[in-house]
Amino acid sequence: MRVVVLVWEGFLGILTIALIVVALLSAPPSQYLLYILAQAGATGLVATGLALSFRTGTPNLAVGSIAAFTAMVSASLMSGLGWTAAIIAILIATVGGLVLGLFVTALSAPAWAVTLGVAVACEALVNGIADARAIPVDIDFPTYVWPVLFVIVSLGGALAWPALRVKSPWIIAMVGLGGSSLLAALGGVALLTRTHAASPVSGWTTTTLALAAVLLGGISVHGKRGGVAGTVLAVLFLSLVQGQLVLWAAPQWVFQVIAGMVILGALLAGRLADLVTQETPAPVTSEGRP
Repeated sequence: MRVVVLVWEGFLGILTIALIVVALLSAPPSQYLLYILAQAGATGLVATGLALSFRTGTPNLAVGSIAAFTAMVSASLMSGLGWTAAIIAILIATVGGLVLGLFVTALSAPAWAVTLGVAVACEALVNGIADARAIPVDIDFPTYVWPVLFVIVSLGGALAWPALRVKSPWIIAMVGLGGSSLLAALGGVALLTRTHAASPVSGWTTTTLALAAVLLGGISVHGKRGGVAGTVLAVLFLSLVQGQLVLWAAPQWVFQVIAGMVILGALLAGRLADLVTQETPAPVTSEGRP
């Protein structure tokens, strides 16, 4: 299985390089790459959080909504508290994720169902705080920090987690849901620093894009398969595709259709990879056991 994942990551790397060449021929290099990296930084942190939750067998379907909630809370408090507002919002998301880990393990509840409920609650809170209006913020932050952080955390986490060999279902669930919530919250702040405003938009789109990147990168929904650089390459690839569609003035729904097709195609490819290697994945419970 390791060979299959490495081969796929190599192929994905070639596709990403090809798209970079196409992009550089289509737009001014510096301006375009800055746009792509800024987009990849925010999306990548959310996707890395989702990948962590898959690796731990605690899929967090609320990552996009948590990012939107963090951005909205930060924006609404930032005029009076400055960057302390973002720290407070990140802490709320992280503590909430840790509590979810305890909740899921104690009740043996499926993490995807629990986090789905959390996503609905976050969406409602975002709409309630925003009151149908965008909240602008006046912040000056180097956006290049976010893509660098994304790459370091994604690659480091992919290498570190399997080596830790954690056995406790309590710790696994808390790492999966607490860690993914923290990364999603950082992604929300990254998005806020890029757009300079928090809008009452749905976080489901972010979750869908993160899911497409995670599955395209070779992470298994069963928590048994995952490479090292797959998520980084997939986020860059999808960000390049999205950027190219913007250059071509394509409607936004076109990219959403592509993301949906990527999810379905990646699930099919993952299943075929399991069959080829004769590994039938058993569903992972909220306790981290088949």
